[in-house]
Amino acid sequence: MTLRAIALIAAGLVFGFSGIAAAHHSGAAYDMEHPRTTEGTVKTVNWTNPHITFVIECDAKGGAPVQTMVFEVSSPGVLTRSGWTKRSLQPGDHAVFHYAPLRDGNPGGFLLKVDLPNGQVLSFTLQPSDQ
Repeated sequence: MTLRAIALIAAGLVFGFSGIAAAHHSGAAYDMEHPRTTEGTVKTVNWTNPHITFVIECDAKGGAPVQTMVFEVSSPGVLTRSGWTKRSLQPGDHAVFHYAPLRDGNPGGFLLKVDLPNGQVLSFTLQPSDQ
């Protein structure tokens, strides 16, 4: 096989798999145009790669039943570079959660930021230049 043939095969593989990677990191499941806010208590934290998840029990308001929501966030590396630690948001913590809801209507979404009762705001950026 010639060097040119190897280069063409390698380029084809790179471009072929880039679509798969882009689909995995797509935000299509979330409605970023209509962010929402809810208040509640953290039930569980899953601080693992590739994405951190928080299970929240929302406060019951106006006679509505208590609702459990699952919020996905970016990776531990992104949050750590943005100032979060594993202890930033723990089970039992009560806060206000800002999120992009799931498009399919299920409870939960992509967590955008968290307002803690002490006034601290937990947020993050996906841009390395901002970290």
